[in-house]
Amino acid sequence: MAVTRAGRLISIFLALVLLAFSSVRAPAQPRLKVVTTILPLTDLARAVGGQRAEVRQLIPPSAEIHHFQLRPSDLKLLAGADLLLAVGGGLEPWLDRLEAALTRGKKARSLKFLDYLRSEGFPAVRQDDPHVWLDFEADRYLVSALVKEMSELDPEGAALYAERGQLLQSELKALDERYRRELSPCRHQEIILAGHQAFAYLAARYGLTLISLTGPQPEAQPGTRRLQEIINLIKEKRVEAVFYESSHPPAYARTLARETGAELYSLSAGVNLTAAQVRAGKSFLDLMNDNLLVLKKALNCE
Repeated sequence: MAVTRAGRLISIFLALVLLAFSSVRAPAQPRLKVVTTILPLTDLARAVGGQRAEVRQLIPPSAEIHHFQLRPSDLKLLAGADLLLAVGGGLEPWLDRLEAALTRGKKARSLKFLDYLRSEGFPAVRQDDPHVWLDFEADRYLVSALVKEMSELDPEGAALYAERGQLLQSELKALDERYRRELSPCRHQEIILAGHQAFAYLAARYGLTLISLTGPQPEAQPGTRRLQEIINLIKEKRVEAVFYESSHPPAYARTLARETGAELYSLSAGVNLTAAQVRAGKSFLDLMNDNLLVLKKALNCE
């Protein structure tokens, strides 16, 4: 019995020693340095790269991309990057300066989401509308591009990138299927958006009709005639919900709701997180799942 007890004590001691060594072992240094502009690109790059990639997002929490101004520290960050990941299409008006900083540093690459989709013949790219990350099929294209780019920059990690990319593809496919399934039996099909046309990709993918006060440019302001047209439309179609983008002031949405009796709902375009969302550990996919819950309630989906 004593030998057995001693053997157990030795086994426990050895296990603790091994655990101690494993816990203090320094983590492997990331092999890739990736700089991104907005949240969806950040999260997808981190999901593919894992611990082999250090991913830094230029836009800080709660910042609005259209008003963001580059800082000297941002350009310095680019000089040491292996890969710049951006959307393009005018979303980042300072993108040319970023690419110039990238080329002044070491040999590096830039991957622009919209350009890549066009090169691959993605059929759903909309003219003058950069909000393509709200199409989850487009996001799956980007995952494939990330696996390819990261594998070429870091061949030793190719198997890891491929494996993680496949898992992310499955997650995006499941999200797409959930949207398709849960938005199919909706009583209402119209998304009345009191703002710019940020959700056209999402609406088109799931057979919904997006009616916005303005086009895809966020700075555009609707005139009184356009406001009255939307008010009349809401009343005519007996629409019960008015949406606004969560990162924008809801003033126009409140006007529409007050004039029509419709309920107010907010949707996230997924561009960035607020400081509170960062503290809560939210992700781009979390925001998209939250959007689905809002749409189901607002559009009266059984």
